[in-house]
Amino acid sequence: MNTDNPHLQAAIEAVQRNDMITATVEATKAIQGNPDCYEAYIIRGQISMAFGDNRGAAEDMKRALEIRPDLQEQLNGQYKNI
Repeated sequence: MNTDNPHLQAAIEAVQRNDMITATVEATKAIQGNPDCYEAYIIRGQISMAFGDNRGAAEDMKRALEIRPDLQEQLNGQYKNI
């Protein structure tokens, strides 16, 4: 993962602390700063899916795949229940 983005790094650290609210906020800030930050879409999508927001998870997965189509097989397993 690209950790040059301070908001992305903060989102990763928040996930590690199990602070999903902060992780979502930081992932969103990472996306606002860099709309091509696929890692932030993945983080936010995984959190959305965990909280039952299938629409949000699907939108974030779709955007991540638009940026990095080579991740399709990897992400397919994570989002197969949407």
